[in-house]
Formats: sequence, C-alpha cells, structure tokens
Amino acid sequence: MTLKYSKRLFMGVGGALFIGANAFGQASDSRPNMYPDAKYVAPITPAPGQTGFDFKLKGYVFGIKMISARYKGLMDDREYSVYSDIKTSGLGAMLKKMRIWSTTEGRYDRSGVYPIDHTQQNLDKKSRRVEMDYDYSGRKVAVSVVPPNGSQGIPPASPSEKFNSDDVISAILKMMMTGHAVDGEVCNDTVKVFDSKQHYALRMQKIEDIRYKYDGERYPGVKCHVYYEPISGFDPEDLPDMEEGGTPVVVYFINRPDYGIWMPAKFTYKISGFKAVIKVKDAQLIKG
Repeated sequence: MTLKYSKRLFMGVGGALFIGANAFGQASDSRPNMYPDAKYVAPITPAPGQTGFDFKLKGYVFGIKMISARYKGLMDDREYSVYSDIKTSGLGAMLKKMRIWSTTEGRYDRSGVYPIDHTQQNLDKKSRRVEMDYDYSGRKVAVSVVPPNGSQGIPPASPSEKFNSDDVISAILKMMMTGHAVDGEVCNDTVKVFDSKQHYALRMQKIEDIRYKYDGERYPGVKCHVYYEPISGFDPEDLPDMEEGGTPVVVYFINRPDYGIWMPAKFTYKISGFKAVIKVKDAQLIKG
C-alpha cells in the first residue's frame, strides 16, 4: 500500500473531514477570503429548536500524533450547517504540511441529506478552492475548482453522479443521523460521495452492537466496517489494489438518542505496513 493512498483513504473515511485549519492568510481583493466565516469557527451556541455538536479529533499513525481535526455544526428539524477542518501536526507537519477547511449548508428530511452549497479551501502552495452549488430544480451541481485539477479522472464523474451524491461532510452527517432523524439502520447503508473530482461509495456494514467507554461513561454503540469503493473521476494511479479495496476502516459509533445522532468516537485502519487511529478526544453536544 502506498502512503499516499493510505492517507487519502483514512482521512476521507475516518478523518472524513478533508478539511483544514488555522493561521489562514488574509486573501487579496482578487480572490475569495481564505478565512472561514466567523460563525463556523465560533463556539457552538444553538438557538431554541437547534442541536449543536463540536467534535475535536486527534489522529495517530503507529502511535505518533499526525493530524488534528474538528467537525462541528448545527441542525434544527430540517436544516443543517456543518464546518470541519484538518491539519497535520507533530511529525505529520514535519513530513508534509496540510491545512484545509470546509463548510456545507443544506437541508434534510427522513429520506436523507440535501447539501445546497459546499466550500473547501486548501491552504497549501496552490491554495486550491472548491465551491459546489446544488440546483435541485435542474438536478445538477455547479462545480468550481480554482486552480483547476490537472485531470478529471478516467472516466470523469457524470453530471448525474455528481448531483446524486453528497459532499464529504454531508455524507458523515448522514451516517450520524441515520436511525434517528433519517430513516434506516445505522451502519447498514451505502453513501455516495462526490468531492469535486472523485465519485465513490462508502459502503457500511454493521459488525456488532457494543458498549463503548467514552469520557468515563459506557454508552450503547455499534462497531462498523466502512469500505471505500471508487466509481469514477479517478486517475489510474489513485485506484486501490486488491488488499486496499478489501480492507475497511473500522468505525465505532456511540448512540446519543437525546441529541438525535450516532456520535463517531473512533476510526481505525490497519493494513500491511500501515496502522492509523483517529479518536474523538473532546466532544460537545448542546440543545438550544
């Protein structure tokens, strides 16, 4: 397994957050502001009728801290707003600096989540910015990538595949809400994702019911396998080999029915020569 593929798979499914960080440089007048709006990074303060969540995560490879991430948002009975960021830290920052943040606004009902607009800002040398706007009357999604990707993959994702998929952070929210605000059974679904180039499926398989200890208390939960299955928009060198395709990310969810979600608590990925763990180290759940 290549480290490049391992990192993308683990962060795309477990870190799930493809998303970035602090120390943003102020943008010039000729380009979008590289700062996320203050409402996204401020402490969660849900209004009456809203539920807020704020998860801080730490990622380790072979026990060495490599990444820090955050996944936070607000939802009421029909709309949601989610922010996430990720950055390399410790040894990871020494090997490769990466900082990305992302936001999505959308709606949901019993049948699923429906993103309306999604923004991702990379803070590497290219400072690539992704914006996706969903048109439900025209059943299409407008995608802006600046600077553009060098390739759209073979074959590229079709307009229908792009529209009939969720962005990355909406996909994670759908996993959390399934069995509560969204119909279905947790860890018994396949979520389609489009990340502005690559279109893939996150196929989930429930392994067992568990009791998970978090912050000194044991909660009912589930152990889940999540398989990353490329569909379109991939360059040949980015496709997994047989071992990679058959190895799941193991996800542990805690049931929090009082907040209407399954809280992700831990992600692990282990394959020959590579072992990584992401844990939720600090979680806030607040009802307005």
